[in-house]
Amino acid sequence: MSEVYEREALDRPVSLYEHALRLHRLAPDEPLPGGGHPFPDTCDDHRVPHQERLRAPSAVLRQFIENPDASAQDLHDLCAQMTFHARDVKQVLVEELAPEPSPRLREASRWLVRHGTNRRAVMVGLGLMRGNAELQDAPLIRVIGLLRAVDQLAAEVLAGIGGAELDLIWLAERSRSFTRIVAVEALAEHSDAQVREWVLSTPRDLLSGDLARKVAERQDLAAMLDRPEVADDLWDQAGNLLLAMTSTRNYQSEIGRYENALAVYQRWVTVASQRPATVPRAALLAMVAEDVRTGQAAPVAGELRHGLVAEILSVLTSPAWMKVLRRSAASAGDPVEARRAAWVVNQITRDDVPKTGFAVRIVVPDPVPAGFPQVEARIVIDGVPVVAAAFNKGPAESPELLVGSGRLQAASEPRQIRLAEAYCTEGCCGGLYVTIVRQGPEVVWKDWRLSATGTSSPDCLPPEVRFNAVEYDDEVARAEQDYSWEWPARTVARLVAGQLRADPAILGRWDCSPGWCTAWLQDYDSARLTFMYPATRVSFDEPSVQFGVVIDVADRDPQTLATHVIDSLRNADPKLSAEMIGGSKNGAEALGLVYRPPSRW
Repeated sequence: MSEVYEREALDRPVSLYEHALRLHRLAPDEPLPGGGHPFPDTCDDHRVPHQERLRAPSAVLRQFIENPDASAQDLHDLCAQMTFHARDVKQVLVEELAPEPSPRLREASRWLVRHGTNRRAVMVGLGLMRGNAELQDAPLIRVIGLLRAVDQLAAEVLAGIGGAELDLIWLAERSRSFTRIVAVEALAEHSDAQVREWVLSTPRDLLSGDLARKVAERQDLAAMLDRPEVADDLWDQAGNLLLAMTSTRNYQSEIGRYENALAVYQRWVTVASQRPATVPRAALLAMVAEDVRTGQAAPVAGELRHGLVAEILSVLTSPAWMKVLRRSAASAGDPVEARRAAWVVNQITRDDVPKTGFAVRIVVPDPVPAGFPQVEARIVIDGVPVVAAAFNKGPAESPELLVGSGRLQAASEPRQIRLAEAYCTEGCCGGLYVTIVRQGPEVVWKDWRLSATGTSSPDCLPPEVRFNAVEYDDEVARAEQDYSWEWPARTVARLVAGQLRADPAILGRWDCSPGWCTAWLQDYDSARLTFMYPATRVSFDEPSVQFGVVIDVADRDPQTLATHVIDSLRNADPKLSAEMIGGSKNGAEALGLVYRPPSRW
């Protein structure tokens, strides 16, 4: 290479396509590190109001479409001067301008995507490809789609190109999870065997209830399971879809909207015994059994739920399955699988919920979770889980909040309590409430209500219910004293939180107030504590900092560890060692603190 040519190559701006292609060649089967960041352009992502952002691409696109003499380079240079996001381009092109496909737009879009040195110009190029792209464009689109700034736009363009299904899958497997979700939704109804298999293999933590239902419907899961021979992979995938449809983490459970739900449950359970016994399959069975017994699947299964649960338990307690579970639970080689197997065995040996009266059922999900499941305190009345029957927007309350707080205790003074909160918070989609009052020899649950309209039909709310007060008190006392469901980190969290409530001076001496303390299944061997500084503020405008402490539990004794944590909070200012997880750098400095960004939150 001559010196002059080499200098020209160095001076020439690098296109985003070249940047993506170079990084891809370094690791062809992996996502780009950092989603391609840092990009070779110098875009400033300063905040711009939404309407102003929409006006920017609208103006430049309208000008380009109306001026046939404008070149792709002209459009590129205009885009580089403006601020907007990929979703703004989509909104403008689809909902506002909706230009007719044309050779000019096709060529301009190709030029922008291949040669664009500015990400906003590339966004516009991909936007113009919607309805204009051809199969020959798929290799270009899938490479540029490796860049996180335009991955969703690229996936949507590929989804609209007939014959580009494998290119879309290729991109989805090298992109962040949301791009895969876009691809699964686009391909959910595809008839090609390879595509169908890929859609059905979607990991459960990527499946919202709505997407799982669409996949089950469009792939005709009921018909697939009704074949004489059901492949093991299909059975596993069907179990994942059923569990995803009962989840409320995408605003509502979808299992009640799936027309073939009961038939699929029945067939899936019937053929379960034909599977080779494994711990993951045992966990699937145990989770489905609890869903059918006290979760969102209970109203769907109706009176058949008792038979379904019994059939699942007969599989799990059979010699072949119990051998696998006991061997895995006792194994020291894989602590995660041992934990999971022990959880299944515990699920098998739990008492069933009574068919009459009042019962509290603490439900701990699979300790190798998909997504972010919560431990729930499910109330069962006359064998019916009331949250599942009346509220499909979120999980039941946590046992600490509903049971450990004493809220279930009945008194002569009526008290309203919340049994469940919407996934997105009560302020958005409401919660389920009931009033509890003691009337002589009875405890009455009455005045059921939903705190937001549209959460469920008011017709689903239970009627007034009366319980024998002695039996009710016994069940509440049993639940309050039962910590057998806890794992070590959750026990540490309960003990630490209890000490901080009992003695406000532990943190108060450092002008701090406690926040929350809990443990998550996703972070099984850790508990987390938060606190605020200062303890009080006169106005919301005054600076404050939220601190967080990660408590590593591992194999340590929970009681001993909790005592150690409390002693450390008493003896040394925790602000000096805890991570800053809330508030701003300016706020921390205004309070005389040296800002430290968090590393484990």
